[in-house]
Order: sequence, then structure tokens, then C-alpha cells
Amino acid sequence: MPRIYVASLTDYNHGVLHGEWIDADQDPDAIQEEVNAMLAASPTAKRYGQTAEEWAIHEYDEFSGIELGEWESFERVSALAALLRDKPAALVAYFVEDGQDLDDIPDLISDRFMGEYDESTELRAVAAHHRELLDGRSDIPEDIAAHLDAVAEAMAHDDINGGGVHTVEVRGPSSTTFYVLSNC
Repeated sequence: MPRIYVASLTDYNHGVLHGEWIDADQDPDAIQEEVNAMLAASPTAKRYGQTAEEWAIHEYDEFSGIELGEWESFERVSALAALLRDKPAALVAYFVEDGQDLDDIPDLISDRFMGEYDESTELRAVAAHHRELLDGRSDIPEDIAAHLDAVAEAMAHDDINGGGVHTVEVRGPSSTTFYVLSNC
């Protein structure tokens, strides 16, 4: 679950670590309320009779490689967390890195996502996608049906080299997953 560590700068500037880990998968106003409560509990502000008002995001967790700034808006933090909850994290990170608007990412994934394949290479993943498409057809002559793996691999080769598809690779401890995306 994506979360952020928000620190009180009043405390930080006085050499005191005071902050909270906050669930990012909630409404931006709810995040702000938790930050306000953390600031209200500032030991430095209480000690000197001040009010702690400034904060910064000093850490974050489970954002799939997406970088956050110290003063990232809670609207963006919340929107990213919702996307990461609802969509494949690797694809969200890919489209964020590509500079896409957060509001457009669900449609981009919906329009371009062709499948997810646990294969050893990009070529094998795209070929697996084509094999699925070919297996669903009833109009393939029997003499060609015996060679569908080779046909699927040739189609995959053409798609990759011709720019028809793109893959996002996610390496796990024991397997590799490829998300196949249409470039159209």
C-alpha cells in the first residue's frame, strides 16, 4: 500500500525527528487532516509556544519507482495511490515516466494494454499474445494450424521490429513478466 512519511519542518529545523507515515490511498483532504494532526502534536512547537505549519515528504514507500518531491501535492499523491491500487503498477509507472497526465493513464492502459505474459524474453511474450489471438480463430487451414507457434513468433518479430508493440518488463525473484502494449 503506497504511503508517505510527512515530517514537521519546525521540528526538523530544530534537530528533532517528528512525523507520521500516512496511507496515500485516501482522499487528499484526509491526508491533509493527518498532516495537520501531526503538526499539532509537534514537540518543538509546544516547547517554544509556536505553531508548526510547514511540512515535507521525507520518505515514501510502494510507489513502484515513481519519484515524489518533498512538497508533492496531496492531490497527486492520492491520485497516484489510486492508480497503483486499480491498475498494474508497472504500467502506471511507465506512463508516469513517459510524462502522461495522471487523468489520462486509465484510458491509456485500457486502450493500449494487450496482455500480461510470464515469459523469458520480449519476443516470447509477444508471440504468446499472438498465439492467443490465433488460437481463437476458426478460419485457419489445418496445414497452417500445425505451425501456429512459428507463425506467432514471426508476427511477434514483425510487431517488435516494426514498432507495433511495446513491452514493459518486470523482473521478479523467480520470473519475468512482460506487459504487452499496442503502440497505436
